Amino acid sequence: MAAIAVTTAPAVAGTAAATAEAAAGCRVDYAIGSQWQGGFGAAVTVTNLGSPVNGWQVAWAFSGDERITQLWNGTHTQSGAQVSVTNASWNGVVTTGGTATFGFNATSGSNPATPSAFTLNGVTCTGSVPTPPAGGEPAVNNNFPVTREAAYGDNRYTVFRPSNPQAVGAPMPVLAFGNGACAHTDNSEVTRALTFIASKGFVVVDTGSANGSANGVPSGSPIPSLLTGAITWAEREQNRSGAPLSQRLDLTKVATAGHSCGGLEALVAGQDSRVSATVSLDSGFFADGSFGYSRAELARLHAPTLFMAGGPSDIAYDNTRANYDLATVPAVLAVHPQAGHVGFITGNQLTDGMTTVVQFLDMVLNGNATARSYILDPSGLASKYPWTVSRKNF
Repeated sequence: MAAIAVTTAPAVAGTAAATAEAAAGCRVDYAIGSQWQGGFGAAVTVTNLGSPVNGWQVAWAFSGDERITQLWNGTHTQSGAQVSVTNASWNGVVTTGGTATFGFNATSGSNPATPSAFTLNGVTCTGSVPTPPAGGEPAVNNNFPVTREAAYGDNRYTVFRPSNPQAVGAPMPVLAFGNGACAHTDNSEVTRALTFIASKGFVVVDTGSANGSANGVPSGSPIPSLLTGAITWAEREQNRSGAPLSQRLDLTKVATAGHSCGGLEALVAGQDSRVSATVSLDSGFFADGSFGYSRAELARLHAPTLFMAGGPSDIAYDNTRANYDLATVPAVLAVHPQAGHVGFITGNQLTDGMTTVVQFLDMVLNGNATARSYILDPSGLASKYPWTVSRKNF
């Protein structure tokens, strides 16, 4: 349920205005626009900064003898100083960042004052969107049912998301994922792994069409723009009216990830300013610049990065370790010597591997303290046989 923050518009000639702070999740602009002997008019604009609402009720108490005589764009009740305004039939939906406006005329025996506090749908306003405590429940404990579906309007992508986004309880982070072998049509290999991540409250946009049908994108070589394009797709979906993910994404919490060749895509796309975390699974730039990208790309990363490798039997083992050594951002190197090249994606190490990915994303994107301990503390992942963990720049 969203709440509101309250401010008032500046006074203009012949008007009165004041400032009152309240609310969590929204803002209310309350402006007294005109006054006359024994009365005044006011306009109220509610801007929703929290989750979307479908049906709103704004309440406050006047400080004097004000009494509403006429109100538009809503309906009101008043008992003494207590006022409640409910949406009209046509303006009940307020998306994140959206507004609802109503106005009224009222009588007053003295100069009217701005109410000191407001509520929206029964929630007292505090002035900002509440931030979950960093020590709260880690994302890895979630287990939401997952829907796998074609990306709306773009068959280059498949989306893995919680089936009921509203049940997550907060806007969801977005992960753009690149497949092993830079497979840009068939993503069946990563279905189990990405379903696991999505079940923890993330929206994953993966390269490849949902049914494996041709989508005009060649496979076999890195195309990092596919991952930045996946982020752009999520931005459009956030604002598409009627979309299941409309206003359900937190686009300040975006990550890229990929396996093997797809890891190269993730490391290049991770240089995008919209990206706040990157995950490289059994991957890394080659010393000779194979696939068209040199290790100089690592200097362009700007966000914390997780490098994961499957031990000496992983063909990317040397590249992964060398890339970690060259990274200048906060970085973690996590090695499971039994995973080989595909264990994190399709093998017996899938649950361990994807748990590590989720904990890293939860630490970096959500600031979760429990996840941070799991990734960085000696008593966390590093204590679990046969993992070895290195970290730097945190």
